[in-house]
Amino acid sequence: MDERFREILINKAELVSSFPAWMLSRETVERIRAAAKPAIIEVAGRDSIAAALRAAAANGYDLFLPSIAYTGTEFGDWRTAFEKVTFLAERLGASGTGAEVLPPVALGAPELWRALCGRYLLALYRRFGFHTPCVGCHLYLHAIRIPLAKKTDCRVVVGGERESHNDRVKLNQIPRALDAYVDFLGRFGVVLALPLRHVTSGAEVQELVGRGRRDGEEHVECVLSRNYLEHGGGLSYDEKAIGRFLEEFAFPLLERAINAYLAGRRPDYEKLADDLWPKS
Repeated sequence: MDERFREILINKAELVSSFPAWMLSRETVERIRAAAKPAIIEVAGRDSIAAALRAAAANGYDLFLPSIAYTGTEFGDWRTAFEKVTFLAERLGASGTGAEVLPPVALGAPELWRALCGRYLLALYRRFGFHTPCVGCHLYLHAIRIPLAKKTDCRVVVGGERESHNDRVKLNQIPRALDAYVDFLGRFGVVLALPLRHVTSGAEVQELVGRGRRDGEEHVECVLSRNYLEHGGGLSYDEKAIGRFLEEFAFPLLERAINAYLAGRRPDYEKLADDLWPKS
């Protein structure tokens, strides 16, 4: 991993719409704009790589820009994300699809994540009757790529979300949440493609990737993982509460933040959130 990436991932400074030239040069941006069918890849766990491989085979993308996003809650070895990019390039090179994989981009805005997912946990729970940071977090991880998509005229983002994982449901990937992620990016003219959405079997994902990986290994993890599960591992949730959180808080906060990025401004994240609070 390039030491410059290491420095970024240690400090996790805001990096959303303006990138250093060594990471995303003007020439690279022009190459993406000139490509016939480019796509941005969300590089995370194994599913994200399987999604990219399936998308390349099924949709004829000719250029992939890998993107590695951070929130501020991760721990683990970031080198695994860059190894996935190398692996994807090797697999696509051997597949005969002709798809090229560019060097990756790292991006994130931990202060935005905090305003959306962390700062108001108690207040959001009281307001909606149920809350977990995970739904807002996955929305953030998709939305944070919108300025990059606009900058490069790359209108497709490929993610690895799945509704079911061997009959195990993740709250941030229930159908209501996935529909919301797709809808939100669509408001900015960006397609969130989820090629694995209806793939329930981990074995099928394994077959797409084509090499041995145990689920849950070889990627950074989150300190808040599975916070929405009961002590014994059970899952219960209020879908209406999740919908209200998305429509009344997450969507408007992120929409204003993304519009600020696109206008070349740095948002005042806490003010954006405070403005959405019901006035007594």
